[in-house]
Amino acid sequence: MPSNFWSKPLFWVGLHFIGLTLTVTIYRLPAAKERGLRAPKGVQRLFALTFYLLPPFVLPLLPQPRLRWPLLGGIGAGLALLVAAVAVREKAQRELGAHPALRLRSSLVTTGIYGRVRHPMYLSNILLGAGWALLFRGIYALLCVLVWVFGYAVLVLFEEKGLEEEYGVEEYRRYRQRARYRLVPYLW
Repeated sequence: MPSNFWSKPLFWVGLHFIGLTLTVTIYRLPAAKERGLRAPKGVQRLFALTFYLLPPFVLPLLPQPRLRWPLLGGIGAGLALLVAAVAVREKAQRELGAHPALRLRSSLVTTGIYGRVRHPMYLSNILLGAGWALLFRGIYALLCVLVWVFGYAVLVLFEEKGLEEEYGVEEYRRYRQRARYRLVPYLW
């Protein structure tokens, strides 16, 4: 393998998709999900950092074609999306509690931001990737955000099936009626 594989956009896109695939697998295999929930929080954080945060942060920094719009336009749009990503994540984490993944079972959170969008943490990740890509005006990075949106859409479908099993079809159906959008308000 070439020594510069770290500088290839495909490596970082692939790394992100490995994380999505592992996450879907964990959701669908009860024994794996149980082990994942019992993993030390440092391991859980390392998993999230490696597969979900590093790729969108590194990809825009790699050599690639750049958008031909003014530098300040990219900075402004990127910072606006980054602020939105942080706001969504902070609100979602506050409503879930400090470390929701460490709890084995809890009640379904249906208020606040979760009353509008059923998966705000994933929305935050998408906003983060888009904001960072716009900030550095990376064309490959922006294209990858579209690919990641598709990946998160698939992940959401698997996760919602697991949430139905965990909380009951009827309770989750009522929640879906109140919070109509899965990932992006007014779209999907």
